[in-house]
Amino acid sequence: MTWAGLVWKNLLRRPARTALTAAGVALGVGLIVALLSISAGVSKTAGDLIHVGRADFGLFQRDASDLTKSLLPVSLEQSIAADPGVRQTARVFLYVTRVSGRDSVLLFGLDPKEFPHGRLVIVSGRPARGNEALLGDTAAKSMKLAPGGFITVGRRRFRIAGLYHSGNRFEDIGAVLPLGVVQQLAGRPGETTTIAVIARLGARPAEVAKRLEARFPGVAAVTEPGQAVKIDTSSRLILQIGWVISLLALIIGGIGVTNTMAMSVFERFREIGILRAVGWRTWRIAAMIVSEALGICLLALALGLLLGYAAAELFVRRGLSQLVTPAFTTGVYAWGLAFALGVGLLGAIYPTIRAVRLTPIEALRHE
Repeated sequence: MTWAGLVWKNLLRRPARTALTAAGVALGVGLIVALLSISAGVSKTAGDLIHVGRADFGLFQRDASDLTKSLLPVSLEQSIAADPGVRQTARVFLYVTRVSGRDSVLLFGLDPKEFPHGRLVIVSGRPARGNEALLGDTAAKSMKLAPGGFITVGRRRFRIAGLYHSGNRFEDIGAVLPLGVVQQLAGRPGETTTIAVIARLGARPAEVAKRLEARFPGVAAVTEPGQAVKIDTSSRLILQIGWVISLLALIIGGIGVTNTMAMSVFERFREIGILRAVGWRTWRIAAMIVSEALGICLLALALGLLLGYAAAELFVRRGLSQLVTPAFTTGVYAWGLAFALGVGLLGAIYPTIRAVRLTPIEALRHE
């Protein structure tokens, strides 16, 4: 019999116990995978939204439920522009709504005189005039629309003057309307979601951002995607609670594996004694116990990855921004694997010590 076959046979001696232990560890793995994928998704979304128009950073309302729920007074732009480290500013209103029958489309309210609008490359049609719309080239393909057509937002229709490409994922799957129009659609006249900032040549954006944060309490300057949690309270709450639960899952999972393997060792005293009597060395006994513990956790890993995917999708749909998509990167899976193996090794410590200390005579006397 091969080593893997021996380990599998031992695990199947108590299939219900093995399955329950694996399920407990899988919950922990699933939480780790879900949390890390959400964190990566939030960072990816923030990386796109804070650099609209190729801005160095964006200013948002601190502790908003998510980036698109931030609200700042339009008048704040003049004070920001007066900072000696600021070269250009722009007001950007981000409005997630239903467009032409499609849910969760991102409308960008931009002032045609400011740099985010000026940096849009018109690839088809012409620049917008008046209350006309511009549509991202990616959105146009998926919605099968072209210049001269119309988009519908609520009860209003807007003619599509042209298609644009910006290189920003969210801009290219969205649409652009004049700032005042989007403010009216959102019912927020005189307010904007974010103020995009370009630092002066020679000034460090991070230093300018820090100075503006100190000068204007309640405003968060986001220069890097990882800083989005300063604004996105929904994501922060889920991540904080989730990490606490994950820590508990690690402890409970380790105890579960320890209990399972300890019971397995206890039930197999005579078998272990016979193996020792026929020449098995202590390291081989230890390797068998550890392999069985890791076998349980590898089963848990497979189940945990599925649970993690489902949990991440559920969290995003029920508690996070509609723009956040979980990012299942290689690093996410690597952490899930590390968690599973860590629980297995942690749970194997005591049973392994108990097994290797067992002498052949003592084991064979055990009933």
